[in-house]
Amino acid sequence: MEKYPKLVHYFKSHFNARLVLLLLINGIVPVLLISLTTYPFWFRTMRSKELTFTYSRISTINQALDSLTTDIEQNITHIFSNENIRSYLKDNYDEVTVEGHKKHMLIENFLKSISNYGEVACSYTLIDRYDRIYTNGSNVNRLQNFDGPLCENIKQASPGTYCTERNLYSTDSQKALTYGRVLKEDDEILAVILVDISPELLHSILGDYDGENYQVFIANPNNELIYTNAIHSLSKPEIMEHLLSAQGTTVTLEREPYEMAHASSLLSNYHTYVLVPHTYIYKDSGNIRILFVIILILVFLQTITCSRIISKSLSRKILLIKNELLRFITTREKSVFHHKNNDELKEISDGIVYLENEIDKMLEEIQSNAEKQRRLELQTLQQQLNPHMIYNALNTITQLASLQGVKNIEEVSLAFTRMLKLVSKNTENFVTLRQEIGFIKDYISIKKYNNFQDITLQCDVADPLLELPVLKLLLQPFIENCIKHGFSNFEKDGIIFLYAYLEEEQLHIIIEDNGSGIRKDQIDQILSLSCQTEETYSNIGIRTCIERLRLQYGSRFTFSIASDGQTFTRILLSYPVKEDSHASDTSCR
Repeated sequence: MEKYPKLVHYFKSHFNARLVLLLLINGIVPVLLISLTTYPFWFRTMRSKELTFTYSRISTINQALDSLTTDIEQNITHIFSNENIRSYLKDNYDEVTVEGHKKHMLIENFLKSISNYGEVACSYTLIDRYDRIYTNGSNVNRLQNFDGPLCENIKQASPGTYCTERNLYSTDSQKALTYGRVLKEDDEILAVILVDISPELLHSILGDYDGENYQVFIANPNNELIYTNAIHSLSKPEIMEHLLSAQGTTVTLEREPYEMAHASSLLSNYHTYVLVPHTYIYKDSGNIRILFVIILILVFLQTITCSRIISKSLSRKILLIKNELLRFITTREKSVFHHKNNDELKEISDGIVYLENEIDKMLEEIQSNAEKQRRLELQTLQQQLNPHMIYNALNTITQLASLQGVKNIEEVSLAFTRMLKLVSKNTENFVTLRQEIGFIKDYISIKKYNNFQDITLQCDVADPLLELPVLKLLLQPFIENCIKHGFSNFEKDGIIFLYAYLEEEQLHIIIEDNGSGIRKDQIDQILSLSCQTEETYSNIGIRTCIERLRLQYGSRFTFSIASDGQTFTRILLSYPVKEDSHASDTSCR
């Protein structure tokens, strides 16, 4: 679960999500368990049903093959039992004579008369030991001879039958099935008879098998493949090897699994194999999967609907508690709950009412303490000297200094009066940048006499920026440190530069002096707010300014110090301010 913290957090923080998950588990898990148990059963049922059907079809095929074999055997017996045919076959007559031609035509006419399946479907051919050929329609067999390979195979199979497949029509057509026997008399072979069963006749027997979903393989008693309606790249021996070596009822041809059914005919002893692809047997499994998916979707939708109804009911009550609590926070009116059931939500509501009563007691106590504090502050202020009396006294000093021509006393007195007015009369947190610069100028006017040193302030601030707000007395501690530390033991005149510019709604203020600089370790102490003594560059005033910026602007302000340690020190302040804002917008009057 550590890999998905957002998902875990979502479920932990949303009651509705946990409710939906719980209902989904309770609804979907039983369906999945039923699927896991019934799905294999359905597969076994489909397989068993298909094999039963296939075996019944094989039985039909074998019966048709036995019937065909019986008819052929009867016809062959009829041919061999004809005395004229046997006598003609023994006689080494000349076919080119009239008498020989008559004998030849008599045998062929007899062959045509016994074909129960027609000339095209089933043809008979006799090849005697004198290489005379008699046929009722198979012209290809006229190219055979008594000592040829086909006839030799038939002779070797005697006294049984020989069965093979041949192409009797063209190289591209389907092959016919040839049934061969020998005609003997007194252990002497008189002729070889060929019975050619055309593809059309075989298709009439196997017409219900399409060759794709039902692949039929027929082998002779020697397990030689003599017929198939399937097309494979494997050779016949390879196919028979797979069929004979198959374990159970499953066989794999060209990486595709099949279910195999096998049976042998009782009369002809032919072996019939039927292969059914697994993809055909389990074609309905896709429909079953779709059915399970539909069931899962219905369960999912029902779960979502039920969870929405339940969560909506709970959410309504929880929202009522929330609204009553917010009303208490904004108006201090006690919450009123109406619960019909004495359930957990009622306990929560009772707890909220108790909490509100305790909060009211605490607020009354806080207000009482605040009133006491205010009275104490008023008493303290009354004991302080009236600032108006101070202004009058300073004005008197200024007038006397002017009358007596003491310019420095007059300058210091006027500067101090202006500083006192800004501090005492302006109670707001912000002043304009113009007011802050004026305060700094007055402060420098006083400090230059204290240091017996000529100190000047050079400002480069555009007029529109002078009306922007700045925290009151924010810059004075930095000016104080310039004078106190930068110009102490400084023989030249002190110059303080003050620049300001606006960039991307950030006001940047730069304070730089030409004093003796500051060491790197002192800068690090200031930036880490770790300095504690007055001997460092940053006293408590610097730390207070930084903390004021942090409280007012959070992480949106910047403060940095740069110095070479010998000739200058530069301070950069920046904080957010809108271009059209002024001090009055930030509670400065």
